[in-house]
Amino acid sequence: MKQLKCHEVMECPENSYAALRVHASFRPEDTALIFPLAGAKLTYAQWLDQSNRLAAALQGMGVKSGDRVGLWAENRAEWAVAMTALAALGAVLVPVNTHFREEDLHYVMTHSSASVLILSERYRNNSYLQMALGQRANLPHLREIVCFDEVNLPGVLSYQDLIKSSSSNFEPVATPEGTLGSIQYTSGTTGRPKGAELSFSGMMLNAAITAKRLELGPKDRWTSIIPLFHCAGCIMNLTGCLYAGAAYVGVPSFDAEAMLQIVESERCTLLTGVPTSFLAMLEHPARSKHDLSSLRSGTCGGADCDPSVLERCAKEFPIPGLVQVYGQTESSTLISLDTPDSEHRWVTAGLALDGTSLRVTHPETRHPLPFGQIGQIEVCGPTVMLGYHRQPNETAQTIDAEGWMQTGDLGYLREDGRLVIAGGRLRDMIIRGGENIYPVEIENLLREHPAVHEIAVFGEPDKYYGETVSACIQLKREVSTNDLGDFLKGRIAGFKHPVRYYRVVSWPMTSSGKIRKRDLREMAAAKTLELLG
Repeated sequence: MKQLKCHEVMECPENSYAALRVHASFRPEDTALIFPLAGAKLTYAQWLDQSNRLAAALQGMGVKSGDRVGLWAENRAEWAVAMTALAALGAVLVPVNTHFREEDLHYVMTHSSASVLILSERYRNNSYLQMALGQRANLPHLREIVCFDEVNLPGVLSYQDLIKSSSSNFEPVATPEGTLGSIQYTSGTTGRPKGAELSFSGMMLNAAITAKRLELGPKDRWTSIIPLFHCAGCIMNLTGCLYAGAAYVGVPSFDAEAMLQIVESERCTLLTGVPTSFLAMLEHPARSKHDLSSLRSGTCGGADCDPSVLERCAKEFPIPGLVQVYGQTESSTLISLDTPDSEHRWVTAGLALDGTSLRVTHPETRHPLPFGQIGQIEVCGPTVMLGYHRQPNETAQTIDAEGWMQTGDLGYLREDGRLVIAGGRLRDMIIRGGENIYPVEIENLLREHPAVHEIAVFGEPDKYYGETVSACIQLKREVSTNDLGDFLKGRIAGFKHPVRYYRVVSWPMTSSGKIRKRDLREMAAAKTLELLG
């Protein structure tokens, strides 16, 4: 029987569930999901069956098209099932960061008006269920909590019981182009996460074009260190595999040696990571002991990509078709990437996705700049977000009347149309190991400490994480770094905590009275700042 290619199966389905139904029909017994560390594996037929059953169960609870549903779990097969079940219902997926604590959860669930929360009982040292139950009285929209793991607690529904007791016959709800499909929270300049509203069609189109650009097909196995709550995890990786009929190989968290073992044992053909993870695998002493010859391509994004590291990975893993990519949540993941055989795939972030327009503009006037000149990257096209959820002013400041979205990132376009990420970020966002961090959130919390008079948080370069969080503090009285860390503990995720605190008496200021963080970074690099004990 002829093995159909992805473009012969479908053009671009309306959502991830529609893609799942196509492949469950064409290749029902092909492996679709593999989670080696959990011992979980699903064929396309099994994935569809479980998605239908979960969708029917949620529909029985009253979940309908447009309703928001939170999903708080590590990478696991059930996460993928829940994603496609919600698409079948036309319900809105609200992924919750696995690092979040109670205050973070409360904000996201309240801001999104989520009526159902589907979660793991715990992950690592974080008891998601305990935190959710602790916040339940403060979440007026929350009607039901569904737990993936077996628990016997009042008010908590069992995912397994729902799957077993529900019918596999389900008629999906239509999701016309532009229908809201997900609210993905990304840190904002207000100090609270902003909810980027992504459409079903925009997410599916982004995944489809990315899959085509990477020449993804049914014989591929794509593994990734990216959490599924990230747009890159659930859209680029998982939905990309769904579009192409490939297998997604998932891991709950990144461990360099475990990742090398999984690539070898599962014969993975693509690998996605961030510079931190690629560097860790590249320099791991056990790397040479593993057969990684199955790898043909992969993607690297997140923090600034060092072309020399990408080239070393391509040659020494080997992973010959490794490409640098550029994107952000507000664009449904990727904005640009190259093909696996392009000679420019390490030194540039490649060409814009099909149907997407790119330009580089003057940061103040927004006038387009000539090739080779650094300015703000702007993007326009069908994968751009619908807007920020319940934040019309933020939306208007980001997307203009013609549909051009300001990314806040700096770069330049070459004459061949390829994008080069250069010059840093207009906003003060810190990217630590692929996690986006905004200083304002940390500053706002630490200003509540009685010993803190003023504070400025900024990123410092780090070989492993790309960047780490540092803070300069003007004190009212003496305080230790341990006290400051304890003050933040449990209020924000641990990866947002400053790793260095500096003492300052006076600040470098702009003419408008703002602290010059660029000067602070330069002073930290020159070691002229006094470390707080």
